[in-house]
Amino acid sequence: MAVLAVLVLGCSGGSTGSPQGTGGVTGTGGTIASGGQLASGGQLASGGASSGGTSASGGSISSGGTNTTSTGDTTSVSGGNSSTSGGRVSSGGTNTTSNGGSSSGGTNTTSNGGSSSGGTNTTSNGGSSSGGTTSASGGSTGGKPDQSSLPAITVHLAGDSTMANYATSTTQEGWGQEFGQFFISKVTIDNQAQGGANVQSFYSGKWKTLIGNVQAGDYVLAAFGINDSGTEHGPVNVPDFTAELSTMADEVAAKKATFIPTTSSPLQVWVGGKETNDRLQKYCDATIAVGKTKNLLVDDLNARGVEYYNSIGQTAAAALTFNGDKAHFDKAGATEMAKLAAQELTRIGSPLGAYVK
Repeated sequence: MAVLAVLVLGCSGGSTGSPQGTGGVTGTGGTIASGGQLASGGQLASGGASSGGTSASGGSISSGGTNTTSTGDTTSVSGGNSSTSGGRVSSGGTNTTSNGGSSSGGTNTTSNGGSSSGGTNTTSNGGSSSGGTTSASGGSTGGKPDQSSLPAITVHLAGDSTMANYATSTTQEGWGQEFGQFFISKVTIDNQAQGGANVQSFYSGKWKTLIGNVQAGDYVLAAFGINDSGTEHGPVNVPDFTAELSTMADEVAAKKATFIPTTSSPLQVWVGGKETNDRLQKYCDATIAVGKTKNLLVDDLNARGVEYYNSIGQTAAAALTFNGDKAHFDKAGATEMAKLAAQELTRIGSPLGAYVK
């Protein structure tokens, strides 16, 4: 590789020369072009070097094969043909119209920035394929994740009445009640959310049940802030709120599971036709801060919920509530919040997003 680098340096910026030049050095068994170096057993283009083959414009080197129309980069071909524009390395096969990619042992066709090893890579922009086929993948390996190979897991939910399960005797629902429908069958939902809970009361109560159920590889979503910000079941100040969420994160990590801090669903508080978030914002900020401190991905349901409410307007948003309540949902509202929470997992790149339908 060191020898190759020296030869390329000598080729850089040259153009195709004639078999015979002036001002060069004459060597044994070869012909030298203008301003070039000695070639052995072959020809040397202007400003470039070749051993046993032909060197084209832009300073590419071919050993034992043919290098045609290569511009501005290095192409090394062993036992095959290469026709590249801006390409790098092809070994043992054919590399055709490859922009910035590499192919080893196979065929690489119209690959922009991707590499293929032992297979076919067709129209892959910025991605790589190893031993298989990737078509228009945009950077993923093998396309969509193979969900059939994913292990079975449980997703545990910690939260308040906006997340909790309800009996069929009422039309009220929490979004955790509808969360499971957005995942493949390998996901089990353990919804421990409890009406009236703030982060402190939950930790001293149902958290013991939840953490006892957690197994290695599971996920825990914890969404608090509504009762913490109120007076009936709170308040919990922001430093204490942050400390409690941090403790939960540590205990989940100790079980070799993944904690996902989750901002609470928004309260419907409208001012001038716009959904506001003044009451909850500092608790959302604290939840996000815990994620940063613990190097955890945060499911920002609150932000997505505020965006959604503003997109549909106050009248349509009010139709998603339970009896016109600003915090609680009917089935339609719970389903929409659950959908937003699931979609957010995919958006933030959480590994749990691989289980989303």
